[in-house]
Amino acid sequence: MLHSLISVKLVAMAAALGLNTSEWKNPSPDMVAQVEKLEKALADIADTQKAEAVQTELNAAYTAIRELAEKGDKDAQYAMGLLSRQSNQEGAVEQSVRYFELAAKQGQLQAMNNYGTLLATSSRDQATQTEGVDMIKKAAEAGENSARRNMAQVLLRGMGGEKIDPAAAKKLLETAAAEKDADAAFDLSQFYGGQGGKESLDGEKAWEWLNKSAELGSASGLDTLGTLLFQGGKIGAKEIPADAKAAVAKFQSLAEKNNPVGLRKMAGVYQDGLGGVTKDFQKAVENYTKAAQGNDSLAQFVLANMFNNGVDLDPKDEKIDLPANAATALNLYRAAAQNNLPIASFNVGMFYEQGRTVDRDMTKAFTSFQQAAQAGVPLAMQKVGLYYLNGAGTLKDPIAAAGWFSRAAQAGLPEGHLNYAKLTEAGVNMAGDKATPFYTAADSYMQAADAPNAADGVRQEALLRLGNLYFRGVMVAKGEEPKPDYERAYIFFSQAADVDPKNEVAKGALAEVAGKLTQDQIKKANASIESMKKDREARRAKAEAAASPAP
Repeated sequence: MLHSLISVKLVAMAAALGLNTSEWKNPSPDMVAQVEKLEKALADIADTQKAEAVQTELNAAYTAIRELAEKGDKDAQYAMGLLSRQSNQEGAVEQSVRYFELAAKQGQLQAMNNYGTLLATSSRDQATQTEGVDMIKKAAEAGENSARRNMAQVLLRGMGGEKIDPAAAKKLLETAAAEKDADAAFDLSQFYGGQGGKESLDGEKAWEWLNKSAELGSASGLDTLGTLLFQGGKIGAKEIPADAKAAVAKFQSLAEKNNPVGLRKMAGVYQDGLGGVTKDFQKAVENYTKAAQGNDSLAQFVLANMFNNGVDLDPKDEKIDLPANAATALNLYRAAAQNNLPIASFNVGMFYEQGRTVDRDMTKAFTSFQQAAQAGVPLAMQKVGLYYLNGAGTLKDPIAAAGWFSRAAQAGLPEGHLNYAKLTEAGVNMAGDKATPFYTAADSYMQAADAPNAADGVRQEALLRLGNLYFRGVMVAKGEEPKPDYERAYIFFSQAADVDPKNEVAKGALAEVAGKLTQDQIKKANASIESMKKDREARRAKAEAAASPAP
């Protein structure tokens, strides 16, 4: 009887760790107690009166779970494997693999599935892949639904020596879906939508399983269904007409069952007044809060942004709709970061950098920025580059800084182009086909200046530095004497002055170079400037049009 009660309680607690604890077998009382503590802390995560206590409770529970894992508790080992993987910290992957392997050797089915998946997908060695697939298969045969889903993907792709077998994959997914596995139902909708091959294409079945997956609470299913109903579209060959009211009805149904994704979706409906629903900010906050307590990372992030800045919908009235609370915002950002939302890690880094509600700690800031950068957040890449450049929170390493600035630039961040160019000009990074770093630097400065999303300060500095390269005469082949090109310098100094006519540096540089040119040279340069401006505006208009949502 006790075991039954524990299992029922753990089903309700699944959100606390992002774990499907309903499939745990004979969990230890100590592990149950820590999951209960996590759930309690998570329930208070948006309570501004308990902000400090929440983080203390979470840290204590995480520490206790780690200690249980080191003592050999199989479910704690699995939990640590999952938490390590979600953290994105340095060495997290290796730590995650170690915990999953330990738990898998004790027969923890979810760990067997995860460890097997890591072996099957992260190695090119056929024997290792086969070992991983065998472990997934054993977990699937033992009734682990996430393993059934993964094994279905193995059979659809022919991994680890397995032959492609869509029929066997479908059977696995149907077995899991029959046990009300929401993600298996979603995978079946994808199967009939085309993943199972031409022979399995069936728009009606794909639509039917998509609806079932949403009703069961699949995040992917609900997101896909909502998009189709709000915008219209196709699933397989089946046309789905736009029906915003039907989408809202689906969201509402799940929200009433306390499904985190349904709650988050309804929060958005109330916030924006979608599908005929009247805007209601307080109801939006209530739904975001419940979704955040249910461990929905996007809800945690949206709510964190609200608490970070505060919300005042009408500055003319005397009411603040949601007062700012930095400590609560930080707790929510931390929770979203732990749930593998990289941009939340970036925001956690900003709190430590600025010393908001916590002691200023550049090392912790760097760690958070690095987590976000490694997950592909351009702003975090820029931060990591700056920290390496200045030796803040880490060892000073200009080469590493240049590498991160380059990655930020490739991700479309104008500041990345600017800082990469500055280091290259200084000779830190000699990348490029030219024999001198100045050509590479000039190219990066130009990309920063031309970027449609460049801030005025970035554009002006890039143009000034470009002009300075030509003014100094360094845009020559290696070994040649410097040869100033005042006409080109004028072109860039003039554009820099246009960005901010009050900038004394730009005005001074333009006046100095203009004094070295004839009127004919200035006229010719002005014509080039107008042509460059038109090209830049055309690119900006094109970028804005591409970014605008379809009507």
